[in-house]
Amino acid sequence: FSRDGGSVPRHRFLGRKASLAELPALNPALKYTATYYDASMHDPERLALDVLHDGLAAGSHARAANHLEAVGFGPRGVRVRDAVTGREFDLAADVVVNTSGPWTDLTNAQLGRETRFMGGTKGSHIVLDHPELLEATGGREIFFEHEDGRIVLIYPLKGRVMVGTTDLEHDMREPAVCTEDEVDYFFDLVAHVFPGIAVDRSQIVYRFSGVRPLPRHDDTQPGFVSRDYRIERADVAERPGTTLLSLVGGKWTTFRALAEHLADEVLGLLGRERARSTEGLPIGGGAGYPTTDDARLVWVAGHGDGVGRERAEQLLERYGTRAAALIAEVEGGPETPLADHDAYSREEIAWITRHERVVHLADVVFRRTSLAFTGGLTPRLLDELADVVGDELGWDAAARRAEVDATRRVLAERHGVVLDEPASLVE
Repeated sequence: FSRDGGSVPRHRFLGRKASLAELPALNPALKYTATYYDASMHDPERLALDVLHDGLAAGSHARAANHLEAVGFGPRGVRVRDAVTGREFDLAADVVVNTSGPWTDLTNAQLGRETRFMGGTKGSHIVLDHPELLEATGGREIFFEHEDGRIVLIYPLKGRVMVGTTDLEHDMREPAVCTEDEVDYFFDLVAHVFPGIAVDRSQIVYRFSGVRPLPRHDDTQPGFVSRDYRIERADVAERPGTTLLSLVGGKWTTFRALAEHLADEVLGLLGRERARSTEGLPIGGGAGYPTTDDARLVWVAGHGDGVGRERAEQLLERYGTRAAALIAEVEGGPETPLADHDAYSREEIAWITRHERVVHLADVVFRRTSLAFTGGLTPRLLDELADVVGDELGWDAAARRAEVDATRRVLAERHGVVLDEPASLVE
């Protein structure tokens, strides 16, 4: 399926000897390996932003509201609360769509609808700064069945190695965090594939955990629950003529197809017809993206005068062709690299803040950049980021301190990252 008509090479099966010749650190007890090619998504948060930007660009009628939560249903529509200001107001609509993933039942409860659609399972990961393990992967995602039957992975990504994932029942009223037992499980699976490579907790630079929006599955084991989706429909008694749709299930792999299906359901309820299909439509920075080496050279040459070709290449890799807008804003003068992380500049962080709906420092740290994921944060860098973002958003000194403190709490409580303050020098 992943060959897409031959756009990627054919798969290969190799026996033990040939497999170890290519990846000598693999477990010598292996019998064979299979190599195949597929698409990969390195930044799901950035893909979500690109979809959002595309939606807003579709017409002047499009709107998007960040940090907004549904708190009830009334005769005038959905009651929502601005999580930043605390202000509440109503949104009137003939069709309300609940696509809050694993939180779908909790959102419906806020809307006065008790549902039991969801049975999401938690999947945790760790990110290792481990050059030996990174080299052992040969640049490939190692995808395999562990001894307990779970399909797990060891994945070289952004100069680090991501290891995952678990599949555990989870109560959505509680935060999803990666536990010490899960870390032990990950170390065990690394040892299963690369028995000669030692890993320990000191090499973990980031932990994260998410919940798959799976349908309720009662006695079915999590790993065997369908990853398909369905759309649940209900009438809203408080506002006759209004319909509530709840999306149950789905995943990134199929999000475009299910989104079009869901949109068609909405259009049908509104008595409207689709004006444009999204099939084959490039997303965000994928529009006009150079697909050959020559085309890439041409793009970089055309955008590298102001920032340098190496920097243009880096930004193209990070933002796709949306990088052109960033380059246009910063090419008037030299960029200033962040003090503790030269892969990003102060001007780039300012551009992100202006154009990507940043509200909190955590938005930049976790959802707009790879700074947290790669273990690149330091106390000084966090302060510098707060200054750059604060200059754009008009934060005073107290607000900047509060944003830094809040981000540090999330780092420690949700991602296992504690940023120690540097020791003071005493004469």
